[in-house]
Amino acid sequence: MKIKEKALPLPANRVYLSHTISEPAFDSRGETLFYVRLVNSRRAVIRQSLASGLAQQVTTEPLPKGGVGYGGGIFALHGETVVYAAEDGRLHGISLRSGAQWKATPAFEGVAAPAISPCGRFVAFIAEQGGRCNAFLADLAGGSPPVKLSGDPWYAFNPAFSPDGSRVAWQEWDSTSMPWQESRLQIARFAVTTQECGQASELLPLRTTVLAKRHTSYASPRFSPCGRHLAFTSDETGWRSLWVADRDGRGARRIETGEGEIGRPDWVPGLKPVCWAGDGRSIYAVRRHRARDTVLRVSWPEAATTEVVGEWTSIEGFDLLGHHLALVASSPVTPPALVTLNLRIGDCAARATAAVGTIDPRPLAAAECISWKGPDAETVWGVLYRASGAEAPDRHPLIVHVHGGPTSDKPLEWDAQAQYFATRGWHYLFVNYRGSTGYGRAYQEALNGRWGEVDVEDAHSGALHLVDMGIADPKRLVIMGGSAGGYTTLLALIRHPGFWAGGVSLYGVADLFDLKEKSHRFELPYEETLVGGLPESAEAWKERSPLTHAERVRAPVLLFHGTEDKAVPLNQSEALADAIRRAGGSVDLVVYEGEGHGFQKEASRRDVIEKTEEFLRRVALRR
Repeated sequence: MKIKEKALPLPANRVYLSHTISEPAFDSRGETLFYVRLVNSRRAVIRQSLASGLAQQVTTEPLPKGGVGYGGGIFALHGETVVYAAEDGRLHGISLRSGAQWKATPAFEGVAAPAISPCGRFVAFIAEQGGRCNAFLADLAGGSPPVKLSGDPWYAFNPAFSPDGSRVAWQEWDSTSMPWQESRLQIARFAVTTQECGQASELLPLRTTVLAKRHTSYASPRFSPCGRHLAFTSDETGWRSLWVADRDGRGARRIETGEGEIGRPDWVPGLKPVCWAGDGRSIYAVRRHRARDTVLRVSWPEAATTEVVGEWTSIEGFDLLGHHLALVASSPVTPPALVTLNLRIGDCAARATAAVGTIDPRPLAAAECISWKGPDAETVWGVLYRASGAEAPDRHPLIVHVHGGPTSDKPLEWDAQAQYFATRGWHYLFVNYRGSTGYGRAYQEALNGRWGEVDVEDAHSGALHLVDMGIADPKRLVIMGGSAGGYTTLLALIRHPGFWAGGVSLYGVADLFDLKEKSHRFELPYEETLVGGLPESAEAWKERSPLTHAERVRAPVLLFHGTEDKAVPLNQSEALADAIRRAGGSVDLVVYEGEGHGFQKEASRRDVIEKTEEFLRRVALRR
């Protein structure tokens, strides 16, 4: 007898037990796929046989950790060797044949983005030390001091070798900018090729050329297989685009790939939006347009562009070997999975998934990219997960979620929390407010000098748009966000009292002055672009700090924070909670021991979803 099962909301454990897959990479023979898996706050490099499906954890201790900025850029492969960035601030090498492990570099404050030379004897990487982040080169076997390639920039990112070992290129920027505001490419020619020398010091001196223009972001250098060309991204035209130059950066040519942007802001090292095919006859790139990702094939040198068809709408990492493509991909109704695609026959195979447990597709919300007009008639974008699977009145309660960054965006992707609440009768709107990326540089820069204003109004107008459409209940509107999104959440409660039924802030910014003094180095110049330079804009910094106006927070607030947060220190939420209580407001602060900027422990994530749901019931569903 066939049992008819009722479609049920997404279980909470599908939210807090899910893990993360990133940085897919083929081995040189195309027999094995490597990737990084993050489960319950522990990372590991995994290798998986494409023939048998058997997956094995390669790394043990020390644990892998990208130690620069927000992390990322964990490992690199060459033949039977893996090198990875570890939590002890070193690169470690591992023999895949014997399992032997060794220290490839001395300890730094943090290391990331290793790249192994074509000959397999050297590793380029970035390392943070003494208030700078440089590109270095070391003997992969260890034993001799690394040599510094860069000249003490504020940050260097993502070194890449040419196939003949004659050159290395990397991105870098100065202390006055973030990488998406203004950055450059350094293209360095070694004194001899890596194949011709015995140790790293013999590769010096470098002959370096620079690709740079004012107010332009250059990123993601990738040499062609023949070594004569260099692909990279640049937003010189106002859109982050694919460019190709000769190997020393001359004769740069923009490749037309249609509407949208190639690549994303370099929040973390290790991002790879561009790959050359092994024969050098095409370039593969990921383009984001109106929150949707597409893989493109660009013929070279003809520069004809075609789309690689697939069901995914979000791509978080990819690699290419021969005619096989590896992707970490998802859609609004499909959790992230590591898939391989045979480009010749179109055959697609799932190799690993970030989901835990079976997920019933029937009640899931089909997300859509939407737009509306803000108060000044400017177009604002967002991603809406409509309430589903619930017997509710015409107007549903609404959660407005503000992404972090703020220079970031929300794509059309699997979001377990959004699906959790959508399957329980909530509309869930992510606001890609002005300042978000993927919509061109002018849209991205609309937040400059106006952070705490434009984002607040775009969240407000997004909620009003759904109310005016007749689908959201104006008495049951809740706003939430993390980091910069938490900042916007707090200011929204202050600027529009009585509009929001409540707010949830996860590790949100409360005091801009305190943030400037205590936050980590990566974002040190950030707020001066977003709010204004000091000391001349000190009044704006005070006015746009939620802590200044704590007495105006009348709606209930739920705050979450970790004790080890280096980006937004815990004292920000503590000071705000105290101020709201003194003013007679309603606030709860939940602190997680050992958590940083973003919660990774399953127990913490479970507690967040449970306390958030209870809070939402109290402030919105019982009104």
